[in-house]
Amino acid sequence: MKRMIVGVLALALSLGVVGGAGSLPSARAASSDSVAMQLSRMVLSKSTYEAMVKQMMDSMMQAMGQQPDAKTQKEMTAVVMEALPYDEMLQFNAKVYGERFKDSELQDIISFYKTPTGAKLVRELPNISGEVGALVGKIIPERLPALMKKHGLMH
Repeated sequence: MKRMIVGVLALALSLGVVGGAGSLPSARAASSDSVAMQLSRMVLSKSTYEAMVKQMMDSMMQAMGQQPDAKTQKEMTAVVMEALPYDEMLQFNAKVYGERFKDSELQDIISFYKTPTGAKLVRELPNISGEVGALVGKIIPERLPALMKKHGLMH
């Protein structure tokens, strides 16, 4: 159970949710009709969010050396989705976009995502992120112990 809790915390960290007050939406969260929220909805559809959570849960379970049955996997995914609801993720995304880009820039990004190439990028990003995460997930455990020893962080 403790490993499961640690895994869920790792999932939250990977989503950028945990890590201090700076990662939580402020009182100035993007309104439902803001340009930042429009982009957030475009980039993170409900189905993309659900697939992202499932993919991360699968990766987390694999990293922990666990292969839960389908029922447990479904229940854990539901728990994570309850802990981090879709609408809240939209707010997080919109807040971050809104802090980094002017409305005119956000409109440019939206215009790009409406092109065939942009639409393909939106569809492929979850898979690309998953593949990169899987590669990094294999490399880091192999390299980290020797490097920690090299830098005197582990004996």
